Amino acid sequence: MKQLNKKLTSHTAHLDKQYAKKGTQTREKYEQGFEVFKFRVMLQKIR
Repeated sequence: MKQLNKKLTSHTAHLDKQYAKKGTQTREKYEQGFEVFKFRVMLQKIR
């Protein structure tokens, strides 16, 4: 059995640490900004 790297964290755990838990104002602001970013990338691809 392979050993897991104990320094690795999940994406959700990273976001919780960096931007607070889901549902908080800080996290919601991040989530909204990320949605805008994804939308802009999609627009660039279709141009």
